[in-house]
Amino acid sequence: MNERNLLPGEDPLDADLVFAASGCAFAAQRSLEREWQPARAVDPRVAGHGETIATDGTFSPTLWWRSLRDRSDWIGHPCQRAVQAAKYLLRAACLPGRHQRFLAFLASHKLLRACVACDPRLQERHLHRFINRHWHRATRLDSLHCHYRYLLERLPPDVFEAIYVNGRATLGELVLKDGSTLLLHLRPPIYMGCEGELCIELSEANGHSLYRLVLTVIDDQPSMAIGCIQGPDGEHARARVRELTRLMYGMRPKQLMLVLAYAFAGQYGIRRILAVGNAAHPLRQRRLFHADYDAFWQEQGGVAREHGWFELPATLHHRTEAEVASRHRAEFRRRADLRWQAVQLLNNALYHLPWWLDAAAANDAVESPHSLPPGFREASWTS
Repeated sequence: MNERNLLPGEDPLDADLVFAASGCAFAAQRSLEREWQPARAVDPRVAGHGETIATDGTFSPTLWWRSLRDRSDWIGHPCQRAVQAAKYLLRAACLPGRHQRFLAFLASHKLLRACVACDPRLQERHLHRFINRHWHRATRLDSLHCHYRYLLERLPPDVFEAIYVNGRATLGELVLKDGSTLLLHLRPPIYMGCEGELCIELSEANGHSLYRLVLTVIDDQPSMAIGCIQGPDGEHARARVRELTRLMYGMRPKQLMLVLAYAFAGQYGIRRILAVGNAAHPLRQRRLFHADYDAFWQEQGGVAREHGWFELPATLHHRTEAEVASRHRAEFRRRADLRWQAVQLLNNALYHLPWWLDAAAANDAVESPHSLPPGFREASWTS
C-alpha cells in the first residue's frame, strides 16, 4: 500500500540538488512566475490558536522553496529525488494559486508546521490519488484544507498535537469478555497513505493494530468521507475476527468502528457521511481487495451516489432490548455497555469540558444527538 521509509543513513532531499539535477524543475518554476494570476486573498486564520499568516495572491518563491526542503518522502539516490521534486513542481503548476494558498495555510500555525515536519507529503497529497479516484486535484486540495482547518478549530490542541505531531493519541482501553483489553487510538494517516487524514484505531495491548477506520472532513456543510475500514490481515485474519467478535459479546469490530465514526460526526456537528465504494477506492487498481465495501455500506443503509460514493443514513439501524430474546439479553446489555464505553472514550477526547462541571453534567455534555439516538445504551446495531 505504501512506499518504504528512508533507509538508515539515507539523507532526505537537499533542495539544491533539485535545481542542479533537473531541468524540469527550472522550467516549472519559470512557468509559475510567468503564468501566475493574482488570486483573491484568503485569510488562513485559525480560531483560537494565535499565529497566522496570509497570502495576497502574489507569487511567493519562499513558500515553494520551503516545500522542497526536508522531503523525507522523496527517496532514492539524488537524481531520483530530483526527478520526484520536478514532478511535484510540474503537478503543482497546474493549480498554482490554490497550491500556494494551501502552502501558506500550512505555514500559518505552529501545529500545522509541525505536521508538515512530521509528514512532508501533506504538502502534495492533493497532487496524487486521494480518497476517491474520481476526484480532481482542486477537490482533493479543498478537502485537505477543510479537514485541517476544521480540526484546528475544534480539536483540543493537545489532542491535535498528540495525533499529528507525536503520532498517536491513546484514548483509553476497553475490557473484553475474557478480561483482555483493547486500546482505542486516534492516529494520523498512514505514511504515504491516500485513504484519509484521521484514523480511528483499535489495537491490542502491545500496540499491534487490529482495526482502523480512516475519515476526512471534506467540506464546510460539513460532510465526512470514510475512505477505509480495515481489519487484520494474514492467513489467520478471519479466525482473529471471529475471536474478536466473540470477545466483544457478539459485536463485529468493524461495526464498532462505524459507530465511533458516527460519534465523531455527531460531536462536531457533521450531518452528512459519505463512504467510498469499491470502484472509486484510490488503491483499487493497485491491489486485490478482500473487503467488499459496497456490501457493507448497503448493509448499513447506505445509498449509492454518483462518482462511487455511498451516502450513509443519519443514524445507524438498531434494535431495542425488547426485540431481543430473553436468553440473549444479558449479552445484549454487555455489548451495548462496551459500545457506550468506546463512544465515551472518543467523546471525552474530542470535547473540552469546563473545570466547574461535575461528573454527571460532564457525562451528559459529551452525548451526541446525531450518532447516539434515544435509547442508545439499550440499542444494538445490526451485526
